[in-house]
Amino acid sequence: MPFHQAGAAEILRSVQKDESFLSHLKSSIAKIVQRSSGTRTWLNIHQYSDVICELAYYSLTTLCLRQTLGEEYTGIIQVDHNRRRLPTQFERTVMVILQCFGPKVLQIGLKKFENSVRVGCFSTYLRPELKTFILQQIPTLQYSLTLVHRIHLAIFYFSSGFYHISKRMTGIKYVLIREWLGDNAASQSFRMLGIVLFLHIMLTLSYAAYTNFFVKPKSDDKKTVSSCYVDSRKQCPLCLEERCHSSVTPCGHLFCWQCIHESLQTLQQCPLCRHHVLPSQVVPLLNYD
Repeated sequence: MPFHQAGAAEILRSVQKDESFLSHLKSSIAKIVQRSSGTRTWLNIHQYSDVICELAYYSLTTLCLRQTLGEEYTGIIQVDHNRRRLPTQFERTVMVILQCFGPKVLQIGLKKFENSVRVGCFSTYLRPELKTFILQQIPTLQYSLTLVHRIHLAIFYFSSGFYHISKRMTGIKYVLIREWLGDNAASQSFRMLGIVLFLHIMLTLSYAAYTNFFVKPKSDDKKTVSSCYVDSRKQCPLCLEERCHSSVTPCGHLFCWQCIHESLQTLQQCPLCRHHVLPSQVVPLLNYD
């Protein structure tokens, strides 16, 4: 008798449980490194801590053909796209590599490309007009990656298939091994959430198209002209504008003072690396360019 496909509720609970364990693992490693080697050492390696923790966690679970703690908690198990067998070792390895390294590789690749266009090898071969045009399109490319993730999430809410893009690319699905743990009543609510997210994406794209093609910036409005491109080194990851009153978190990430404090009112974690952060730990940087 075939198992039933896991719903969005079970998959989300599993992901949240895994993220709570990973967050605890990362915070424990941060405390060990800071107490043994100092905060400076931790700031030098903290950008790689997420990848290291995730790779260790999934290597001891998924790659060993075991359930993660979240999957065991919700009673779901990974299967292939036909739901007839367990994923092969190759499929699981590719999925873990994409999930652990994919976002970081894209982020580093875009940053290296931007630096190459600005001051690197490409800058000497590009005309100034073309160089400016490419630099202006980089924020759009970065936002396009965010948009792809939102569309993927909306599809998940609507069809309850793949929560992670890495699982969609490798065709790894989830089935319930204890059907009595399934929450069928929540499927309709998740479909409504998917529809709302799709509408939000369409409205965002429509507004962006309207402002780009129909609203012409005034020639004397320097702020509007300069806002077409923001140097990524001066950009706030939350508002995507040039940082105002730059502030640093204990994990070393820079934000606008107002943006990071508004974010910490909802969740006391760094929006980039999920390191535990209290509002009192955010330090404003004076005379910082």
